[in-house]
Amino acid sequence: MKTLVLYGSRYGRTEAYAKHIAQALGCRALPVGKAKRKDMAEADVVIFGGGVYAGSIAGWRKAARLLRRAKDKRIVLFVCGLADPAKEKTQREARMLFEKKLPPEQKGTLPVFCLRGGIQYTKLGLKHRAMMAMLIAYLKKKRDKSEEDKQLLSSYGGEVEFTDLSSARPVIEEAERLSKDRNTPSLS
Repeated sequence: MKTLVLYGSRYGRTEAYAKHIAQALGCRALPVGKAKRKDMAEADVVIFGGGVYAGSIAGWRKAARLLRRAKDKRIVLFVCGLADPAKEKTQREARMLFEKKLPPEQKGTLPVFCLRGGIQYTKLGLKHRAMMAMLIAYLKKKRDKSEEDKQLLSSYGGEVEFTDLSSARPVIEEAERLSKDRNTPSLS
């Protein structure tokens, strides 16, 4: 079975994960904006990863359209963001963001993984700087700050890096499992 990795990345961390996953699987990684119907037609397993930015997943709108048109595909999804991937809340929110664009019959059926990225404030675009400023203002007023809240506050204006390519191993293993298991239901 042939695998394809698609990604939506604005600042490079999701792209790094996507390329790492593709290298481990011996397949191609493409920005979702460059994916063609032919690329989708040739793949049996499609992995999509997108960076989380202010409640949306980069590239997911286009990827969801491609995947709805591509029948008989086995799909693996991952997000890359600042939130702690071990937390149930992070996982629940990632699934919810993906499911906004999925047809009802696909909701709750696709594997979703959460990976951790980073942030470099000097490289943020104006829109993302404004959003981060609003988030920081909110966090400063918050009474019971979590460890994540404290990390964001202490790093504001600087750089935080949580990217760990080895944490993509479960995504790779799931894609390998799907490509070997011909009995796994596909999207049809």
